[in-house]
Amino acid sequence: MPMIDQDRRPVPVPVVAAAISFLLGMGIQAAQIKASTAPSATEPRATIFAVGLILLSLAFAYGLWHQVGRARVLTAGFAAFNIAYGLVELPDIRPLSVVRMLAFAAVVGLLLLPASSRQWFPPGT
Repeated sequence: MPMIDQDRRPVPVPVVAAAISFLLGMGIQAAQIKASTAPSATEPRATIFAVGLILLSLAFAYGLWHQVGRARVLTAGFAAFNIAYGLVELPDIRPLSVVRMLAFAAVVGLLLLPASSRQWFPPGT
């Protein structure tokens, strides 16, 4: 029976919540791309793009879990970009877009504000 590594600190709750919120937001984004009424949404390129978004979000979540500082910066930046992208839809925004924007806002807040999430990532990474 393998031994569990007891030297590793548990992942802080804000980082776990940010990773889950990021996966939720990216899942909504991928679903919105596939459910779009635009004629190009039925093309294979839309499916490939949606799958790429999911794989990218899994890579970011993995980086957050394993204390990769670049993953923190990229995740927060990507979430901020998605918030700005959602604001473009404001005149006729859909409820799912509001949920997506709130999920990404939570990601930015959870990665940048709590001291435990800032301390989780090594300085200078």
